Amino acid sequence: MLQVGFFRKVILTLIFVTLNSYVLRAQCPGPGPCAPGTFNNRYEQIDPSSIVGAVFCSGQTRTFTIGVGPGTLTEAATGDIEYITLFFDFDCDGVFEYSVNDSCSYVNPGGCDVGLSVVAPTVLAPTTYNARAHLVYNTATTDPCANLPGTWGDIIDFTITVNLPPDPTITSTDADDLICLGDSVTYTGTDGDEYEFYINGASAQGQSASNTFTTSSLFEGDVVTVRALDNLTGCDTFSSGITMSVVDPSISVQPIVSQTIFTGTNAVFTVGTVDVDTFQWQLSTDGGTVFNNISDGPIYSGSTTGSLTVLSVDLDHNNTLFRVITSNIAAGCLSETSDNALLLVKVARVITNRRITYRVKKN
Repeated sequence: MLQVGFFRKVILTLIFVTLNSYVLRAQCPGPGPCAPGTFNNRYEQIDPSSIVGAVFCSGQTRTFTIGVGPGTLTEAATGDIEYITLFFDFDCDGVFEYSVNDSCSYVNPGGCDVGLSVVAPTVLAPTTYNARAHLVYNTATTDPCANLPGTWGDIIDFTITVNLPPDPTITSTDADDLICLGDSVTYTGTDGDEYEFYINGASAQGQSASNTFTTSSLFEGDVVTVRALDNLTGCDTFSSGITMSVVDPSISVQPIVSQTIFTGTNAVFTVGTVDVDTFQWQLSTDGGTVFNNISDGPIYSGSTTGSLTVLSVDLDHNNTLFRVITSNIAAGCLSETSDNALLLVKVARVITNRRITYRVKKN
C-alpha cells in the first residue's frame, strides 16, 4: 500500500508540473511596468481600442494600425510628429526585446495613425505574449520605458494571442490534373470554417462556407489554390497549388486531298496535330460510306502515327479514301476526324522500243 501511495504522489506531481509548464508556454510572464507618472499624455495619447485584443497567427505577418488621439487635457498641434514603438516579449523571458516603430503627422482635430507590421513567432499551441505600445512626441525610442526630458508621450501594456492557423489542403475531381479545354473540374478545400478559391492568385470564388469550387474555364498552367479561414481565431492560410495541364487536341494540317502515284511505289499521308497522343488511320473502298481501321503489316506502316505509308501500292488501292481519327486519350478528350484523302493509282509497266517509252495498262 505504501508503494501504491508513493507512485500516486509521483504521478500527481508530474501532472502538476506538466500543467504548469503548459501554462507558462501558453501565457508568458509579464515584463515589469514602467514607473507610474513617468509619461505625460496631456497633449496626445494612444487609442487603446487600436491595440486591445490583438490576434495573430503563427508565423504570419499582421499590421497594427495604432491610433494617436487627443491628450487628457488638450490636443497636439497639426504637424506634430508622433512616434509609436511596439515592444514584444516573444521569447517569454520577462524582457521586451523585439520592437518596430514608425511615425505619423498629427492632424488637429482628430489625430493620426501609424501602421506597424509584426511577424508573429511560430507556435505549436495558442500562446499569449506581452506587448507594450510606446508613444513619444518628436523622438523615436528603443527603450520601452524611455521618457526623454521635455517630451510628451503615452504607454499602454497589452497582450497578443498567437493562434495556430488552418492547414488546408486542396483536391480536385481530376486525379492527374490533366484535362481537356472546357472540361469541368470541382475542387475541395479542407480545415477551415470558410473558404476562398483562387486561380493564379486572383479570387475566383469569394469567401463563403462552401468548401467546393467548380469551373470549366481553366487554361494550360493555371494554378488553383484555396484560402481556409478559422472563424474562431481569425487565422487563415493558403493551401499549396494545383497546377493544371490543359490540352486542346486539334488537327492543324489536313492530309493532301488527292494524290496520284504509280503501282509499286509508296503513298504517304501525313497529318499535323496539336495536343494529340493517339492516331488511327482508316480506309474506305466504297467512296466514304464505310471506313475501317488499318493495321501495320505488309501493306501499311504508321497506321497509329501522324504519318501513314501505303507500301508498294497496287491497283486495288485506286479510288480509295484514307482518313485519320485523332484524340488525346490521356486527358480523355473527344476525338477529331481528318478530311478524306483520295488515292489514285496508275499502271507502272514500261515498254521501250527504239528509244521510245510507252506506258500501257496492266492485263
